[in-house]
Order: sequence, then C-alpha cells, then structure tokens
Amino acid sequence: MTAARSSLHRWELVGLLWVAYFFNQADRQIFGVTLPLIQSEFGLTSTQMGWIATTFTVVFGLLVPIAGLAGDIFRRSHIVVFSLLTFSIGTLLTGSAGGFLMLLLYRGIATGMGEALYAPAANSLIAEHHVASRSRALAVHQTANYTGVVVGSLFAGWVADHYGWRATFYLFGICGLAWAVIIALRTRGSATQSAPRRPLGEDLALMGESFREILRSPPLIAQAIGFSGLVFVLVGYLTWMPSILAEKFGLSLASAGFQSVAWHHIFGYLGLLLAGVLSDRWSVKYPRFRLLSMGFALALCAPWIYLSATLDSAFAVYCALATFGFFRGIYDANLFAAIFDCVENRLRSTVTGLVVACAYTVGAIAPLMMGALKDHYGVTIGLQALAAVSLVSGLIFLGIVLNTSRSPSLAAEAS
Repeated sequence: MTAARSSLHRWELVGLLWVAYFFNQADRQIFGVTLPLIQSEFGLTSTQMGWIATTFTVVFGLLVPIAGLAGDIFRRSHIVVFSLLTFSIGTLLTGSAGGFLMLLLYRGIATGMGEALYAPAANSLIAEHHVASRSRALAVHQTANYTGVVVGSLFAGWVADHYGWRATFYLFGICGLAWAVIIALRTRGSATQSAPRRPLGEDLALMGESFREILRSPPLIAQAIGFSGLVFVLVGYLTWMPSILAEKFGLSLASAGFQSVAWHHIFGYLGLLLAGVLSDRWSVKYPRFRLLSMGFALALCAPWIYLSATLDSAFAVYCALATFGFFRGIYDANLFAAIFDCVENRLRSTVTGLVVACAYTVGAIAPLMMGALKDHYGVTIGLQALAAVSLVSGLIFLGIVLNTSRSPSLAAEAS
C-alpha cells in the first residue's frame, strides 16, 4: 500500500508539473503567433522583433545557472511556483505594452526571467522521485512542451484574430497565475525535495563544482554542444515559422500558428514517447544508448529543416516539419535523463542550469539573425542556416561520444 501511494504521489507530481510546463511553453509561443499584429501596430521592423525574441533568450540563458543553483539550495517546488508567478505577470504586462521599449522590458526581460527559473528545478524534482521510470517520467513531462506549443499557437492565433493580440497575453497570464496557486496549495507541507541547509559559501561552491563536472565529462560537453545547436534551431524556427507560412501560403494567424507547429509536435510526440520507453530499457544494457540516439537524431533533423525552407507545396512543408519533429522528439526524450545519468543528485539542478544556459546563450542569436536575413534576403537562407547548425552540432555530438571510452556514470542512482 505504501508503494502504491508513493507511485501515485510521484505521478501526481509529474501531472502538476506537466500543466505548469504547458503554460511555460504556451506562453513562450504566443509571441511568435501574434508577431505580425504586434509588428503592424507599432510599425516595427523584423530586426526589431528579432531583438525582442533575442533579449528574451539572452535573459533566459544568463539566469538559468542561477535558477539551477537555486534548485539545489531551496525547495524545488517553491522555485516552480515562483517561476509561474513571475513569467505570468510578465505576460500580463506584455499585453499592456505601448511600444518597442515596453515589449523589450516586459516580454524580453520579465517573462524571460520567469521562464528561466522553471526547467532545472522541475526536471531535477522529477528525477529525484523517479529512478527506474526516469526517462518515462521526463518524457511525459516533456510532452507538455509540445502540447503547450501546439495548443498555445492555435488558441493564441484564434484569440488574436477575434479579440486582438493583447487579449492573448492577458488570458495566458491569468491562467498561469491561477495554476501557480494550485501548485502552491498541492505541494504545501509535502515531502518534496528541500535541500539540507549549508553555509552560504558551500552553497555558492556548487556552481564551481558543477562547472568543473561538465568540463571533465565528455558526455556533458557533448550535450552542451548538442543542446546549444538544437535550441538555436528551435528558437529560430518557433519565432519565425508562423510568419513564414502566413506570408508564403496566405494563411490566417490562427492557421499559420497551428500549421507551423502542429505536425512537427504531433510526430514529436511519437519520437518522444517511443524513445522514452526504449531508453529506459536499453540504456541499462548499453550505457551510451541515450547519447548515441540523441546525436543521430540531431543530425537527422537537418535535411528536413532544409526541405521545409525550399519546398513550394504547403503539404510537403508540413511533412518535412513532421519528420523534423519526430527526430527532435527522440532527442528531447533523452535530454535530461542523459544529464542525470552523469551527475549525482545534489548537483543535478545546477549542472542542468549550466547546460541550458549555454544552449540559450547560443540560441539567442537565432531570432535576431533570421530577422536581419528576412529584412535583407528573405527567410529561405535563414532556415537553411538552421539546417546547417543542426547537422554540424549533431556530428560534433556523435564525434565526442564515439571517441570517448567513458560511459555515463550510474553511481548517482545511489544518492
């Protein structure tokens, strides 16, 4: 009976975090969907819109290491609640923005800061409660990313078409605040992680120790490089693909927002769940299975990104985006589980924060680059650049993994 209750609690936790992550990702995508309306109302260039998305990503990247450290010092459920409160308030304020500077402040800085706090604490919290079921639990949690992007894009486009872009930000901001209250109530007094109290200097030393852990671990270096490439691709793709489809095929905002992400993420679900199940089984016998599947998946995203830029048929573009999504799902299923295989529990949130920070610092260049290319040369060259980044980072990832004899350490499970 105790084991059954424990299992129920573990999966209830995943459910609570799933909804939180849904709002995190839906909130992130609504900017790309409403971008044409915002750009038109304020008369902004594509480069300026790129600056807003880039500022968001830079702030996210700079603060994730701090968020990771906080997740190893404070109660992780509290960090999740604070994240939801912060980015939801930023989203509400974005709806009241009166120009470029306010968009930069509310969307780029406030929302980016709030969203940065979420991933290290939430994923470490799941990993703490799921050992044998780790890939499955993290894969289920990751489906919230896909669902949030798809449903958020569709619903945000519909609301923007009927009630204006500001209503979209107000609605998502209010929903995020409400769920923050629910999580706070459901986790109050629970036995979820609370790091033992240590002297402040010892807490701060976690950052240096985690950084050294990454530098001496080829699998973690490979993951930092690979995830940087993937985030670069995804930030560029999610920011600009709705506008690209609207312009290229004459779609409405709701339709363009939906089509740009729906097929990609539906097939991403398949890759995500398939890889999540197989990885839990095969990584026990083949310790590098997660890493190798990630490297191959990242490299195999490249041709489909390239085709999405060059094909003239809307159906063919959707098929290319779907196949890209399938391989992206395989990568995502193993992302955090592969990190946690290499790192003991007390460092997991901080190490995750550093890896994510590296990725988003690199990824911050993508929306600005694509906005500038769109203003001067059109979007095709920008998407082709994303394909090249995916291929090169995937090959580097594989090269590091195949040329190191060190397998991920599973000794951390004892902690």
